[in-house]
Amino acid sequence: MKRFLLFGLIFISMMISQSNFAEASDRRAAFIRYDGLWLKEGELERKLVEGPDLTHPKFSSNGTYISYVARKGKELWVYNRVTRLKRKVFDGDVSLERWSPTESKLSWKSGSVLNVIDLTRPASSFQNVILGTGNYSWTPDGRGFVVSSSANLEPDGWSPVQLFYVPENANGDLKKVQNITTLPKMSDTFFAIGTTEFKWGMDDQWFAFIACPTASLSADSNTLMVVALDGSKSHIIGNMLDQPNWFNWSPNTKQLGYIKGIGRLTSENKRLTVWNPKSGNEINLGYTGYADGDFTWLNDRNIIVSRQIEWGYGVPLEKRAKPFLVSVKVKDGSAKRLTNPARGEADVYPKTLPGEQLTWIRTNTQSAKVMVKEGSDAPERLWINNLRTPQDCSGWSCMLDIYEAR
Repeated sequence: MKRFLLFGLIFISMMISQSNFAEASDRRAAFIRYDGLWLKEGELERKLVEGPDLTHPKFSSNGTYISYVARKGKELWVYNRVTRLKRKVFDGDVSLERWSPTESKLSWKSGSVLNVIDLTRPASSFQNVILGTGNYSWTPDGRGFVVSSSANLEPDGWSPVQLFYVPENANGDLKKVQNITTLPKMSDTFFAIGTTEFKWGMDDQWFAFIACPTASLSADSNTLMVVALDGSKSHIIGNMLDQPNWFNWSPNTKQLGYIKGIGRLTSENKRLTVWNPKSGNEINLGYTGYADGDFTWLNDRNIIVSRQIEWGYGVPLEKRAKPFLVSVKVKDGSAKRLTNPARGEADVYPKTLPGEQLTWIRTNTQSAKVMVKEGSDAPERLWINNLRTPQDCSGWSCMLDIYEAR
């Protein structure tokens, strides 16, 4: 009897270990070190491409391809994770490279020209989609783009920003372009000359974005907006900084979270806030004396946010607090601290993976690493070491992309 019990315990232990290994092996990241582009799958990692000036790794929607930028934004490349072959797809200025959510098609801007290429056709070259692009995002069905124009300075002030729907196969044909809406004109209460990317929520019929004024003003305040895809309705939600990781839709319940607050210091007057489209009401989930930053929805009930004790310009450098991660309940704003980084280290850029696994970056500005928790209550551990810091580009997304089944 004892022998059968022992075998039973061993079998259960093996099943649990295999389950944990399966979850870990599903976790995948493309990242940049100082010597090139690397891939981490579960606990295995390998260098994909050698080179000192590589940035912006991005997985295709099915995880087969990884795009990256070389020569300080002058070349766009794609690496096939299955065949282990790389391919240069564009020579010239590259920005805003983004994968289709449904197919192996890659888009990017060169100047104001939006381009796209289908990687499933080895002999194909890229196609021009449309001219005059400010910012853009793929639509959820992968058939086209929402595109913003850039405002022009005219004798009576700045022209208003317009939003368009452009089919993926437009090929420069203006007759295929549809106007969605025009943002308000420049006034004492609203000013925008461009937008950020567009993020989809509410059954993919609405998108959120930040409307940005000129650079000097944008450093202090921008406007978060929500617009219906058919252009029938729009809402001005609130003021915030131009931080792409500071507004995100909840997974299922049609709520929009964002970091509310003005002022160019990220360490003061920044509050985690949730806006409810049905009621039009918002909930302040901040905590007095603390400033919020990067965040991710763990599920529809909980948000993981990078939070720090507030400080202003008058606080000496050595006394300025560093961010740590907390879990905040949307229902009542109650918070639970999740991480305790060492002195001088900051926990930022949290990301949620399937199974409510949590990853984030821990950095002291000179070095960085990626940490992981199998769940919010699980112990933390090191997952990726020696991540390159984004000293020559903007934000952690130019150094790291963690794959999710999109």
